[in-house]
Amino acid sequence: MTHPAFVVAAASSGSGKTTFTSGLIRALTLKGLRVQPFKVGPDFIDPSYLAAAAGRPCRNLDGHLLPGPRLEALFRRQAEADVAVVEGVMGLYDGLGPEGLYSTAWTARRLDLPVLLVVDAAAGATSVAAVVHGFATLPNLAPSLVAVVLNRVGGEAHAETVTEAVENLTKLPVLGWLPKMDDVIFPSRHLGLVPALERAELALQLDRLGREVLARVDLERLLALASRRRDLPPAPLEEIVPLSDHPLRVAYGWDRAFHFYYRDALDLLESFGAELVPTSPLADEALPEGTEALFLGGGYPEVFLDELADNIPYLTSLRSAHAAGLPIYGECGAMMYFGRGLTDGRGHRRELAGLLDIETVMTDRLQRFGYVHVDVLEDTVLQEKGQRLPGHEFHYSVASGVAPDAYRVSRARREILSWPEGYRSGSLLASYVHLHFWSDPTLPRRFLGQALGRRSTHVR
Repeated sequence: MTHPAFVVAAASSGSGKTTFTSGLIRALTLKGLRVQPFKVGPDFIDPSYLAAAAGRPCRNLDGHLLPGPRLEALFRRQAEADVAVVEGVMGLYDGLGPEGLYSTAWTARRLDLPVLLVVDAAAGATSVAAVVHGFATLPNLAPSLVAVVLNRVGGEAHAETVTEAVENLTKLPVLGWLPKMDDVIFPSRHLGLVPALERAELALQLDRLGREVLARVDLERLLALASRRRDLPPAPLEEIVPLSDHPLRVAYGWDRAFHFYYRDALDLLESFGAELVPTSPLADEALPEGTEALFLGGGYPEVFLDELADNIPYLTSLRSAHAAGLPIYGECGAMMYFGRGLTDGRGHRRELAGLLDIETVMTDRLQRFGYVHVDVLEDTVLQEKGQRLPGHEFHYSVASGVAPDAYRVSRARREILSWPEGYRSGSLLASYVHLHFWSDPTLPRRFLGQALGRRSTHVR
């Protein structure tokens, strides 16, 4: 049986797409449905809102980070809920290059999913119909756009005017509308929305959004449109065999400072035999007892700089583990935390772990953003020399000190632009680059293999 599934897209960033999608997911759960959320692209923050709305982890769908067959297989494996809701990224056609590779439209076409277009109608009337028509008919790139929802509408009269124009001029149904909701705010900071993990009041705002969607959007018609999908054959994934009969205890950072992970990548670690144990550099006094490897994801160490620096017992535990050869892998914010010191945007510096001989300083502008290719120059705890991997960078800080020597990184489309990246220190690897373990399952296998080898040495 093919369950309903659809993509929520918008004309551009800032159209209220994440706010609406979160409200839509919460509305569907209020109807008693099990909703599986997905997010197009490499984003870590928007998925935290979708997961909070659905009450289950959100999965990323990224055509650059994941080879096409794996993208399809992971989607089909995880979409077995009552309904799958996929939030797009940026505007519908915005992706890599003018052809929009890996965009929301590209993903919808690849996965054969219908698209619900959310349109910001705050400053328009009949002109909204022209926007909808253009998005529905862009030559060679248009996915199956099946319906429209109007956002930030001024009231009933405004909604009627825009609805009539869109339906008469585009022949696409308008399933409902949402008003401007100044009491529901999803605040932002330099990397995007403030993560859901930091917002104690979020549940109340999601319930408010959900009730508005229930009252104003025809969900039954939406589910009917989303059910008109081809019953595609299953797309198999590679068989993953645990490395050991005894689980390998892998700590992973999970608190307000560090929580940027792809859920499917964590699941892959578990499939290879990892027992994932959360650890908080903010609140814990030490790594979890029996830790055999550490994976620290990205996040906001600069926002919680004093708390991280003041947790001396945890920093001491981390230094001892590194000195003892614990396999450690860190991305972006974790790399900053592993350095000697970090200076925040106010010029305030604190000393941190000192596992890497680098200093990082926050700036007021984006330093790197976008898809990259990673060429591995030396063997690491995660990779073998000579591997090439897809990745993503997004950071405002700059690092100085010892020269990076693990990678040569190049832009995904303009490979003439390249730079050194990645730091090695004993059994530690850290980099600004975010990788997805499903891009090449040898990555988690090698990482856990390092832990298993260390276990065997210690047993003897």
